[in-house]
Amino acid sequence: MKAKQNISPEETLDWLVSLATADGCITESEQAIIHEFAAGYNLDGDAAIARANAIAGDMRPEVEKIDYRSRNGLLFEKLMVSFLADKSRFKLLSWTGDKYVNGIYDNTNLDPDLHISQHIDSFDVDYYIECKWHHFWQKGENDYFYEMRPYQLDRYRRFQRSNKRKVLVAYAYGRTGDNPRGIYLIPLYAFHNCRITKSIADAKYRIQANADSFTAYMERYFEAVFNNK
Repeated sequence: MKAKQNISPEETLDWLVSLATADGCITESEQAIIHEFAAGYNLDGDAAIARANAIAGDMRPEVEKIDYRSRNGLLFEKLMVSFLADKSRFKLLSWTGDKYVNGIYDNTNLDPDLHISQHIDSFDVDYYIECKWHHFWQKGENDYFYEMRPYQLDRYRRFQRSNKRKVLVAYAYGRTGDNPRGIYLIPLYAFHNCRITKSIADAKYRIQANADSFTAYMERYFEAVFNNK
């Protein structure tokens, strides 16, 4: 069989995507190679990465895909809980687990993941955190974005109203749940049409992956809440 000559940059990019997806997992170095090649030929590297992730996801058995997401989701919950180690400031009031058998589950499984009490100045305040880990931001026409499903967002808004307690979404993306590329603490009101753009999230809601950053953010958040009352 005669080798094909003069392969186009588009065909080469497709070939790189095929190589990267061969094992069903896209590594950071593979993403970097695809981005670097695409940039050199004015091709859409982000679209190629998204295509590669979609292909890799389809290649995994369904159970493996669920386990992969669940494992990183739990790792992220554990990371968030690790920020509460200072017992003089925090109490973990509850940690909802996703337990079910044959489709039967406790209704509390649908509640936000973490119920936290935090000592701020001379008072205690309690609130809820729903933890979400995803591999990457979705790409929109003008910006990247994270999108919650409408029924999920509606459920958390109803929960917030009925319990008279604030609910925030802790969103993490990339790498693994215990070592994400970024963490964001997003109030429910910040979602418009179930979406929040990455540029807005970066500007207002991003925190460092440590206890001090989490503590300071929540203090600022509730100072703003109380001042607006």
